[in-house]
Amino acid sequence: MRYAVISDVHGNMDALEAVLADARKQGAEGYLFAGDYCLSLPYPEEVIDRIRKIENAVLIRGNEEQYIERMRGEREECWAGGQMHISCWCEQALCEENKDFLQTLPKEAVFQGRDGGPNIFMEHSSQTYIGDAELGKFSCPTIPVMYKEEQLTHEKLLQDIRTHLSGSRVFQERCGALEKGVYIFGHTHIQWFMQQDDRTFINPGSCGLPMDGCEEGAPYTLLISDENGLQVQERRVPYDIEAFIRKIEESDQFERIPVWSKIRIKELRSRREHLYFFLKYASEYAERTGDTVRPFGKKTWEGAFEEWDRQ
Repeated sequence: MRYAVISDVHGNMDALEAVLADARKQGAEGYLFAGDYCLSLPYPEEVIDRIRKIENAVLIRGNEEQYIERMRGEREECWAGGQMHISCWCEQALCEENKDFLQTLPKEAVFQGRDGGPNIFMEHSSQTYIGDAELGKFSCPTIPVMYKEEQLTHEKLLQDIRTHLSGSRVFQERCGALEKGVYIFGHTHIQWFMQQDDRTFINPGSCGLPMDGCEEGAPYTLLISDENGLQVQERRVPYDIEAFIRKIEESDQFERIPVWSKIRIKELRSRREHLYFFLKYASEYAERTGDTVRPFGKKTWEGAFEEWDRQ
């Protein structure tokens, strides 16, 4: 059995289509989606429509799906121009059927692989399985801090993650307490995998918005279970990112939510986190200007971005 493991699409329809086309060429028979399908990029409706048509797919929800739930029934003018406008816009961009679909997705999945394959466990974040062993060291904001402007390769980053986990007491203790099987998660936007004893850990990275600073392309992972045992193949599929950015700039999201859209464009090009650092700057800006309202409103959100973007 060949599974395509995909996570964190974040409304990037071009990346999703590229990954699905590659997965078909690689003979994928099943699809495992680890959450965060919408928010950030302009095609949430198209992404959900596409995923719902895939046969032999297992889907769980991610943390971003909760923002769509919270915004159901909200008036857009209450959030216009501010920090949460993207969530409101995304909620309104989805049809009711797709919103219901997202709301009914489970937070976890556990099943046995086909043809006597290993048990497969899925959650959006690795914390359930290995505590803070991954997130405490490798997450979206830590990559720019750890590696500065270094041009990373996936091989180098994968080696560093495995070295860290091998020496992590938390990882070793949590790993030893887990059932044998395959553990799938996403959330950090960093692609890696590790096999230890009879347990395999897979983070396929972010299909739509990778944050690992590595090579260009849309990451996903192939999980192969057959008579030869278990194999993991990490893949990174090329697509025209600049053409996709032009689509973003012509989209309704860009016109109505320019700050968020421009930050995400920076991240698409650099494959590194920017939003976290902008939020820190916005907090400092709000303090300087005496704004105590949270989430940030239009005046602070746009004023902070204007300053931050010039630096």
